[in-house]
Amino acid sequence: MWSASGSGRHYWEVTVKRSQQFRIGVADVDMSRDSCIGVDDRSWVFTYAQRKWYTMLANEKAPVEGIGQPEKVGLLLEYEAQKLSLVDVSQVSVVHTLQTDFRGPVVPAFALWDGELLTHSGLEVPEGL
Repeated sequence: MWSASGSGRHYWEVTVKRSQQFRIGVADVDMSRDSCIGVDDRSWVFTYAQRKWYTMLANEKAPVEGIGQPEKVGLLLEYEAQKLSLVDVSQVSVVHTLQTDFRGPVVPAFALWDGELLTHSGLEVPEGL
């Protein structure tokens, strides 16, 4: 996985199998590993629960429409633009973009309640994104 990023565009994919609840996104590099992502203002995540997608920041959830439960999704981090996007890998299209306020370098972050989660890093940003 790439190291903490404070610049540039980064893309990675996540494969999730047999999971009913998980969170994926980024967090401040110095956020405590004992904290759960999505419950404070130092992490920016997309969460999947009850067969629906949501954005999550500081424990506030907002629904994300237009995506079911794909086995693989992409995440596109555009640091200078202060954006984190959820990507439908099968369509190579952005489903939803979180406008953020990164205050320093961030790292990929994950939380998984069941099933398994695999990350695919070192990928080029797909054309068209």
